Amino acid sequence: MTDAPCQPAISILTHELECGALLLMEPNPSVRSVAISWWLAAGTAHDPAGSESDGLAVMAGELLERGAGGLDSRAFNEKLDALGVLRELSVNSTVTRLGASLRGEHLLSTIDLLADLLLRPTLPADAMEPIRSLCLQSLDGLADDPAARAGVALHRRALPAPLNRSSYGSRSVIEQMDIETIRSAWAERCRPRGSIIAVAGALEPQVLIDRFEKVLGGWTGAPPALPTITAPLGGDEHLHQASSQVHLEMGFQGPLVDHEDELPFLAGIRALGSGASSRLFESVRERHGLCYDVHASYSANRHFGLCNIGAGTTPERISQTIDCIFEELAGFGRDGIMVEEFDRVRRGLKTRLLMQGESTSVRAFALARDQHQRGAPRSLSMISDRIDALTHQQVDSVVRGRMDASWMQNPVRIAVGPESPFKS
Repeated sequence: MTDAPCQPAISILTHELECGALLLMEPNPSVRSVAISWWLAAGTAHDPAGSESDGLAVMAGELLERGAGGLDSRAFNEKLDALGVLRELSVNSTVTRLGASLRGEHLLSTIDLLADLLLRPTLPADAMEPIRSLCLQSLDGLADDPAARAGVALHRRALPAPLNRSSYGSRSVIEQMDIETIRSAWAERCRPRGSIIAVAGALEPQVLIDRFEKVLGGWTGAPPALPTITAPLGGDEHLHQASSQVHLEMGFQGPLVDHEDELPFLAGIRALGSGASSRLFESVRERHGLCYDVHASYSANRHFGLCNIGAGTTPERISQTIDCIFEELAGFGRDGIMVEEFDRVRRGLKTRLLMQGESTSVRAFALARDQHQRGAPRSLSMISDRIDALTHQQVDSVVRGRMDASWMQNPVRIAVGPESPFKS
């Protein structure tokens, strides 16, 4: 017997605009809000090879918010604020993402402003030094956040290049970057082909299509192709930090997105290390008292699948913490997942899906992410049906088959602390 559906079925509409951008729409008449998630193929991986421009995309993202459409930063942001638009711009390895949440009646005016921000940014030269200072402060801030520092290092070693670049950039590039390089790069990368615009909530599809066709008229071209993907570096790395704490992050291989093992593997990882009922939490933290934090997560796309297992502890306990984690991993891979663990994880996945369905911003983001990573968006009912169809036997088989002794042999391991816990 399956759980009740997350919400009434809502259709996803797909329309390719004349410029080549893909518009995804999920109208929901039961809400008054609407959200936009606009993705451009302009991420850190598109920066030139080597470290010469590692930070170009990051600085471009910061500069985009300093005025657009002939308005300076203050005037432009005052227009968005007057409409009550909550917005966020971020840069990751493959895309620059612009998100906005607002009341449905202000959707068309907001589209005009967001189009200006991406297509007609001011990119003022006098903003370079403040932005340079902000980017350097973010880099310096890693020294006070060992978890984030360990995560950056883990991605650098565990992910294939150039998808392993961080969203912080490198100090040398940030210090030397000039405005003309950023302007030229953005003009080259901000192209409609490959861009995704996802809108969810209070919307009228044809009105939305007509508005985007109007504001994006004349926008042409395709961005540069993603560079060749190369093998991860792998290995161990110790980052010295004088501290009474040690933060550990380890990376293990997982299935790619859309692989038949993806959902069962996710369920297994959640049983292993997600929440206070997980195996790692109960064993490493509660029973043995070795750490103040222990966790496991899983992320995947078309190029990699990564299981991340981490812990925060003291220098005196780090070696024992690592040993305890591996003992728990060995037992999990050998004995599989218990029925009660599976039931708990499955209920958690359904609850999480229900909460996602109640947020238009989460739905817009999810539509764009699915299109970008899977080649097509998924409705809540599609995801719910997959969770309902998941069985204990499927998850147990993937846990035993994938999380065996060979899976644990060569993880990427990162430690931030006073001394290296890794044996030579």
